[in-house]
Amino acid sequence: MNQDVHLNVLLPRNRSYPGWIRLELNGVPQGEFRILGRGSTKVKGHPTGNPTLSPLMRAGNTPTGVYTSPGVVSTTDWDRDSYGPWGAIRLKAIAGDALLAERLGRKGLLIHGGAEGRFDGYRSTLGCLRLHNADLKTLVGMISGAGDNATTQMCDSVSVRITVRE
Repeated sequence: MNQDVHLNVLLPRNRSYPGWIRLELNGVPQGEFRILGRGSTKVKGHPTGNPTLSPLMRAGNTPTGVYTSPGVVSTTDWDRDSYGPWGAIRLKAIAGDALLAERLGRKGLLIHGGAEGRFDGYRSTLGCLRLHNADLKTLVGMISGAGDNATTQMCDSVSVRITVRE
């Protein structure tokens, strides 16, 4: 795929509310979806979460900055309530607080779906960006060019620039 794919994420300062993610292909807006970038104050199976939701610490809010993505990974064998059935977009920090957070040990951030929750219909994450499952299916299909057959191309490599800001 030779398209310039950019995901522009705008999150509110109060991360209990969703923000927006816009998909642009070759500089042309293709779609917008609601997205949550809230961390977790409590983490199941761990003694503590991130009580301050600091984006620089584990389980905090999604760090702002610039990311790249090697593509979409399958979530077939992952917990559906946590990640949803339509894959996840990997995030690799390259600038801003995102890069500082990664240097301090934050790794494994994704854009993914999952079950609904108490934050305007979204569940908090460990610092990832969460979409509703139907929106993630549409987004992955638009990125991969697979439309409704996105699950057949889950492991395709796609170069994605992601900018997260408040």
